[in-house]
Amino acid sequence: MELSNLTLFSGETFDESVLGAVALHQTGNAPFQSALLHDFDMVVLMLHEEQEKERIITHTMAGERRTQSVHVGLSALERAVMAGDNNELLTSLIAGEVIWDPKGILGEMRREIIQFQGPIKERILFMEFSRFLHMYVKSKRYMEAGCTMDAYNCVLIALYHWARIEVSEAGCFPDPAVWEQIKGLNSSVHKLYEELTVSTETLDQRVELILLACEFSIMSKMSDCCSILLNILGSRKEPWSIKELLQHSGLSQLGAELPLVLRKLVSRSQIREIASWAEDAGDGHAVRYTL
Repeated sequence: MELSNLTLFSGETFDESVLGAVALHQTGNAPFQSALLHDFDMVVLMLHEEQEKERIITHTMAGERRTQSVHVGLSALERAVMAGDNNELLTSLIAGEVIWDPKGILGEMRREIIQFQGPIKERILFMEFSRFLHMYVKSKRYMEAGCTMDAYNCVLIALYHWARIEVSEAGCFPDPAVWEQIKGLNSSVHKLYEELTVSTETLDQRVELILLACEFSIMSKMSDCCSILLNILGSRKEPWSIKELLQHSGLSQLGAELPLVLRKLVSRSQIREIASWAEDAGDGHAVRYTL
């Protein structure tokens, strides 16, 4: 599609900084549709090289057709794909119609998602495992404090991330509607979800049961899901500081979860921690990590 025709298609003025565009139409019969389509006939995702704000929204109207345009930078869209935590952008990218892609950037991103191999699979497995572990620990702490409803909410989210791990391990990119996606996999996590939400046992009993299952799953999945981190730690002889790891492109999205994963790997003797002298460590020693 030519740039002039693209302008007519979206109802918005385009400029040369647009690297690509995807249009998502209101269909009425799709099993899951982006919330961005609410009260709009079409959403147009516009990809830019970079922009000051992570996301810019504009609304246009041509006759009775209302369009919502979402302008995002390339790095923000890549983050959404890898982190898997922006369902609306992912839905637009995966389910939409590519209407402008002169450099093939959007087409390549979609191919990587469909093929789901190599680095993208490793990163998503690690991110989902990290969030799974994080929510499991939060739920356990809430149970210890007697906050059962908060524990329930956290373990429900932990199951969501576990489901995304199961889908990823099966070789598929996890959809926003992951519980529908996992139904065909005959996965134990779907049964646990039903046990948590519809069982006749007390809420405390249900949460405790799911926490036990989560703990077993965390131990069994740790090595495979953490392969990207283990490879980074083994990529040089010198041990890594937590600061260095958080600055690594493969781990930078996990500021809240990475310290917890490192401690769990140390406790299971998967990695080693090394104490060393450093000027910024105060009275203690700086801790670094290695295989």
